[in-house]
Amino acid sequence: MTLKMMEDNPFARHIGIKEWTTREVIAPKPEEYTIAEIIPANSLVCLKTNGIYGKSTLAMQAAMSVALGLPFLGKYPCQQGHVIYLSAQDTDDDNCRRFKRLCREWQKSEPDFDYKLKQNSDNLTCISMCDDCYGTQSLLVDVTGSHTKTLIYLLKFCEYYKVKLVVLDPIEEFFPENIKNITEFYRTLHQLNTSILMLSNGTSSSDVFHGVEVGIQLSDDKLQLKNFFAGKKDIPLAMGIGIWSTS
Repeated sequence: MTLKMMEDNPFARHIGIKEWTTREVIAPKPEEYTIAEIIPANSLVCLKTNGIYGKSTLAMQAAMSVALGLPFLGKYPCQQGHVIYLSAQDTDDDNCRRFKRLCREWQKSEPDFDYKLKQNSDNLTCISMCDDCYGTQSLLVDVTGSHTKTLIYLLKFCEYYKVKLVVLDPIEEFFPENIKNITEFYRTLHQLNTSILMLSNGTSSSDVFHGVEVGIQLSDDKLQLKNFFAGKKDIPLAMGIGIWSTS
C-alpha cells in the first residue's frame, strides 16, 4: 500500500487521540443554569423514580419556580421565564388540582407568593395533550424520525416566547414505542434551544438516560443527580402535604 493511497484515505486524516487530550469540555457557568446546580440551560434532563409517587408534583414545582421566580425546593435560584408543561396522560383538571395544591402550600412559606403569581401567571402554560380540544397528538416525531405537527407547534412556541423550560410528562408518550434511535430523537429536542425536563415512567424499551446531560433519580428521601458536567450529587428530600422540600 503506497503513501499516496493513505493520503487519499479519510480515515487517516486524524491518527490517534492527541486532539482529545487537549480539548476542553466546556461546563456551564453557575449563571447558565435554569435551576441552579440542577438543570443547566439548553440541556436535556431526565427524571425517573424508584416506583414512588410524586415526580409530576416535583416537575410542576420546578415549572412554577422558573415561571414565578421562586427558589426551587426553597433553596435553588432559577432563571425566571416562560415555561410550557405538556402533559400526555393527566387531564387539565388533574394538572389544575396539582397546581392549586402547590399554591396552597407555597402561600404558607412565601410571603409574596400571591403577588408573584398575579404578576407572572402568563409565564406558565400547562397543556393536557389528552384533552380532545387541542386536536393534536402527543408524538413529536413519527417512527421514521420525521417531525410531526406537534413538534412544529412547540418549536414556534418556544422561539416566540423565549421559553426557559419545557416539561414533557411522560417522555415515553412523545416518541413512538418502536422508535429506532432515541439519541436521534434527543438531537431533535435540542432544536428547541431551551432546557427540557423529561419525566420517565419506565415503560420504554429505550434507555431514556442515554444521551442526556443530567439524569435524576427520585426516591422517597432524595434526588440523585448524575450531571455530565459536574458529576454526582444527592439532594435530601421530604414530601410534606403535597409539596416536596429539602429535608
